[in-house]
Amino acid sequence: MSKGEDKRQIIFDKYKTNLNLLIDNGFIKGCKDFYLCPICLRPHQDINADDPLTLEDAPPKSLGGTANTLTCKSCNNTAGHKIDFHLTERLREIDSAKFIHGTETIVKVNINGETFQGKITVAEDGTMTMFHSNKNNHSEKLEKTMQQLKGGNIVDMNFLKSRVIPENLEYALLKTGYIMTFEKFGYSLVLDNCFDIVREQLKKPEERIYPDNFWFSPPYPKTMQGVYFLCDKGLECLIALFNLDTGNTERMFGTLLPLPINPISDVITNLNTKFKNEGSEIALTLYPLEQDNMKYLDNIDELKAMTDWLDKRKNHR
Repeated sequence: MSKGEDKRQIIFDKYKTNLNLLIDNGFIKGCKDFYLCPICLRPHQDINADDPLTLEDAPPKSLGGTANTLTCKSCNNTAGHKIDFHLTERLREIDSAKFIHGTETIVKVNINGETFQGKITVAEDGTMTMFHSNKNNHSEKLEKTMQQLKGGNIVDMNFLKSRVIPENLEYALLKTGYIMTFEKFGYSLVLDNCFDIVREQLKKPEERIYPDNFWFSPPYPKTMQGVYFLCDKGLECLIALFNLDTGNTERMFGTLLPLPINPISDVITNLNTKFKNEGSEIALTLYPLEQDNMKYLDNIDELKAMTDWLDKRKNHR
């Protein structure tokens, strides 16, 4: 068994055990000894069956994430191409637009009436250099133009049009928060139908399904990464906080995810109203602050305390 396959098997067994535990103790109903892909919920009896289970990075690996869960190959490929790409691309575009050292930017340049594709690189000391490759240009025209190029020549640069779809960028943030939720809580929360709206959005990025204004960029240090319960009345939801690292810059993001208490659209509306009325520095009650102390995958007492809290809040809305 390869190293990657060994890791997939360990993750498979971990969440299969979690599902069995929840069924055996009456938290959920269902069939045992399966791994359910958290995005499509299709059951898998082993890692290499039809539509095999693949390592899922949250955040995306290109932004510093690591693979601690599995999704089926279909969901992984679709999300990577239609969703994650747009987040990675946009953050790199922001770095390139600021000409941060270590970045590369693809441009089209016009020199003496001839147009070529070039690449601007920024060195550690801030020096910018433009490269033109024969592969991406007409080699004879490029060589002739470079020989004629002298100091004082005007070079017009045009940055290539962005390929980023803004909505899909947002869904990539949603996906990261959702996969982090599954990683921490297993099946105890994500199988609730309140998460159907999340799964539908991830499967249909061409449609707007999840409410607007669900993500934000908090001024928190990256030590705050994790998934928290927002406990204030009328605002009960999950907040997933994560750091995205392009290799040149780091940025913190947060996403609001549902709980089976209030519709997530109502929570987002209430929270944005609170921000509008009270300003950006509002007090919110997050739990647990000590992220590593809570073991929701295999601790029955903590699972029961969580479900009791959810039931109590639902009954006193």
